[in-house]
Amino acid sequence: MQGHPYIGAFIAAVLFASVAAADEIVPYVPQVSIVISIPEQKLTVLKDGCFWKKYPISTSKYGSGDSYGSYKTPVGNLRVCEKIGEDLASGAVIKKRHATGEVLPANSPGRDPIVTRILWLEGLEEQNHNARARGIYIHGTTEEEKLGKPVSYGCIRMRSKDVLEVFDDAAIDTPVSIITDKFPHYAKYVQPKPQVIVSAPAPASKPAAVAVTTPAPVPSPAPAAVAANTRPASKGTTVVVEPTKLFPSAPSSMATNSPRHSAGKGAMLPPVADFGAPIVESESHSSFTVSNVSHSTVAHAMEGSMLSAGLPNGPKIETAPKDVTRFGQLAPNPKTKPRSLSLDQ
Repeated sequence: MQGHPYIGAFIAAVLFASVAAADEIVPYVPQVSIVISIPEQKLTVLKDGCFWKKYPISTSKYGSGDSYGSYKTPVGNLRVCEKIGEDLASGAVIKKRHATGEVLPANSPGRDPIVTRILWLEGLEEQNHNARARGIYIHGTTEEEKLGKPVSYGCIRMRSKDVLEVFDDAAIDTPVSIITDKFPHYAKYVQPKPQVIVSAPAPASKPAAVAVTTPAPVPSPAPAAVAANTRPASKGTTVVVEPTKLFPSAPSSMATNSPRHSAGKGAMLPPVADFGAPIVESESHSSFTVSNVSHSTVAHAMEGSMLSAGLPNGPKIETAPKDVTRFGQLAPNPKTKPRSLSLDQ
């Protein structure tokens, strides 16, 4: 926000705190596994060990086994080691794990290619350790009318629309079990509710603290050191002031040997509590003495200056007599020996 950077920072911090306090919904990802029953000629997808879906398939017409050249379907525990054809259309022909560009409809006569998707299997046991090298896949087929019967050459065949679903559910390392028995009884999978992580907001009575840095206030310019109606000293005149007469409570730091006033030009001005006589330019002037002046007379002379502004340790202001109107009317007292005070700017 232009002109109000700290307000903008405060709003941004509050918005960030509101987003951080919002509830976070963590999606639940179930553990997927695949079980294939050779006797039932079906494939079941399990989620967290529970039944999700079942599909008709075809295994080898030559039975089960793992030897090279046998064209048999291996059994036991395997895993998905590679997924091929993710962006292909349904019915796309795949040859040597590459798309040919041809797309066939289901039950195309005289054709029996691999289509749509491939889930390449790797054996995890001695009885199926040749599965990967033999090219045992779960894949789509155009001979959908033959599914439910063992008619393949070792692979597990599926309808194109079915293998699309299994391909999406499975991931690399998804376990696959090919069994020679019927499926056991599985409990039905029920999708759990999403896990919600609640970030408790700060109590209403004690809102969350937001750190906002405020710039240090810039001090206002000090008023003129000398009242407007004070006559400036004529050139060539040295003003010699007796501090104890003008300022009864003036601190000892006003002495001529004080480091504050002897620091030279450009030195830091004394703090308000130590402020003494007004600063004047250091020029050569003739001698002038002010002494034996009452407090009321000084108060009247200093009206309008910063010395009468109620500063700490400043002179006490009293009502000036009516017959005293100007500082220039103050007469020097020749009997009082002045105390010199050197004032440098």
